[in-house]
Amino acid sequence: MIKVESVTKRYGNLVAVNNVSLQIQAGEIYSLVGANGAGKSTLMRMIVGITEADEGHLSICDEDLSRRLPTTKKHLGYLPEELTFYDQLTGSEYLQLVAGLKEADESQIPVELEFFGIAHAAKKLVGGYSLGMRKKLGLCAAVLGSPDVLILDEPLNGLDVEMMRKLRRRIEAERVAGRAVLVSSHVMSFVERVSNRIGVMRLGKLVAEGTAAELRQQTGLLSEDFEDVFFQLTE
Repeated sequence: MIKVESVTKRYGNLVAVNNVSLQIQAGEIYSLVGANGAGKSTLMRMIVGITEADEGHLSICDEDLSRRLPTTKKHLGYLPEELTFYDQLTGSEYLQLVAGLKEADESQIPVELEFFGIAHAAKKLVGGYSLGMRKKLGLCAAVLGSPDVLILDEPLNGLDVEMMRKLRRRIEAERVAGRAVLVSSHVMSFVERVSNRIGVMRLGKLVAEGTAAELRQQTGLLSEDFEDVFFQLTE
């Protein structure tokens, strides 16, 4: 579903992503972890086609991203870390706009608003939403159209504990439905519980990859706290 081959992105002298390769299959949840500035968000933006790679090749559902095919957007659901909305629209109006761009069925909108707990604010202007409400609206937009590939950059920021639990169950349901899910998060307990595989980035490079158990074995740490493994891999 997602294929990244020897991808590099530079900003002047800074190499934000350095020769990274990875593949994520249908029915798999893959988590990217790393310190701030490790290159996770840049890599995600390249995968969704927002940022162009300087070197390498990326494809989603066998469609080459460099060709910028209009059909590619139908395969994708994306939640960026930094959310931007049209604040003069209501929540429902914003999702109707997104549904039109994705050619998605608008009947899904009230279902997702209810699931993510913001149905009560559907007719309120997005400019008046709290951080948590904006994150939930972004999640609604990402899952509209039931995309084959779901990419979530720091989806837990601003969410309460109960919504974190609901999101974890939702991500697992997306996997069972055969979708490929790519997640970035600093919450190691969440990453360990939800992921089939974990990729560890450091200074733009993918320095380790595997299941939580495999990463523990690689570091020689048998600690129950996965943060200990994460910190050793990113030192």
